[in-house]
Amino acid sequence: MITREEYNKALDTVESYHKQLFIDSVSGSLRDLANTPVLKWDKFQKCSARLQTALKTAEHYNNEYNCNYFIETMNWNEFKKIRNAGKKCWVEFVELRGY
Repeated sequence: MITREEYNKALDTVESYHKQLFIDSVSGSLRDLANTPVLKWDKFQKCSARLQTALKTAEHYNNEYNCNYFIETMNWNEFKKIRNAGKKCWVEFVELRGY
């Protein structure tokens, strides 16, 4: 059986290998593969100015207040806490995100 320590060591090895190949900039870290930072979202440039402002504010909250706003994990209860992010913003966000 593989232990947690062996698994983490293997992940470190794979990340080191990716850094050698300059691939680590694609996903940041394998541990955070499922969490896309709001400003690195591929559809960020396609959204309205209103939604872009809300996402920039979410990124500010991540940096300043140690919040965890990510594209895949954001729900309505978290989204509505962002300043100037309302129902229209949320509807657009859900349509662009796909769920």
